Amino acid sequence: MRIFISWSGNASRQCAEVLRSWLPIMNQSIEPFVSSQDISKGERGLHKIADKLQESAYGIVCVTRDNQAAPWINFEAGALSRELGESRLAPFLLDLAVKDLSAGPMTQFQATESSSRDDVLALVKSINDKCEKRNEHLETLFEKFWDDLRTSLEGIRSSQPANEVPERETSDILNELVSLVREQSSRLQHLEGKVARTGDVNTTTHYTINEPHEVKIQSEEPESRTRRLLRTVRDAIGAENVVKAGRKAGILQVITNTEGMENARQFEMEIADAAASCAVGLEIKTPDGDTLLYPPF
Repeated sequence: MRIFISWSGNASRQCAEVLRSWLPIMNQSIEPFVSSQDISKGERGLHKIADKLQESAYGIVCVTRDNQAAPWINFEAGALSRELGESRLAPFLLDLAVKDLSAGPMTQFQATESSSRDDVLALVKSINDKCEKRNEHLETLFEKFWDDLRTSLEGIRSSQPANEVPERETSDILNELVSLVREQSSRLQHLEGKVARTGDVNTTTHYTINEPHEVKIQSEEPESRTRRLLRTVRDAIGAENVVKAGRKAGILQVITNTEGMENARQFEMEIADAAASCAVGLEIKTPDGDTLLYPPF
């Protein structure tokens, strides 16, 4: 189980190095990569980092108040999310809470507050679940070695100079939430308009380039594209987990059970790509209301 641990700045680097030493205690199959420790002098650093990004099955980004907007750490986070999917990428917050993450790429991932025992345990469980050989005694080991990790991280926090970055005001957080909700509403309205217009036309044209100077024009009816997308969704979440599926207002709606929703989140990037390729809006939800939306634009 190869884990790429990303860092930027002194405190973030120390945090990454602590995790590099501590995580294999939780499961011996874990192989963390930290560039400050695992690139020898004379090696081609960027080349090895690119290789390790592709080889990794999980990513942890060590985030601090100072580096959350740093270009390099956001570049690595973006590269990891493309390689692994959002469900396998975890921002690890050293000296800030989830609510203090500023608007940006990091806010789209499920972050872990390093000072929270429960948060860190949930992260370790997530990693352990994705290992080929799970550690059945994980919680016992965590209880034994949690204080070691907590003490090390507290030492890093206390050694840093006083941070001049203020905590975000409640009004600022609320304004950001309102802005995000309005943005999503605008995108959905745009999607509904596109879908409505698509429904009025029997065919749509796709241009695909196969060889230089060769262009093929293909037409495919909306019903055919919807069926193609449904096959992809069933393959991803498991046909046995699909409770009901149908097209409504130009959008493919799939009702699934809890296991199907977990699979959908695991293969979220593949499903989103399929929805975009088919130009069909997709809604996956459980009977209790848990919902995923995939606008195809």
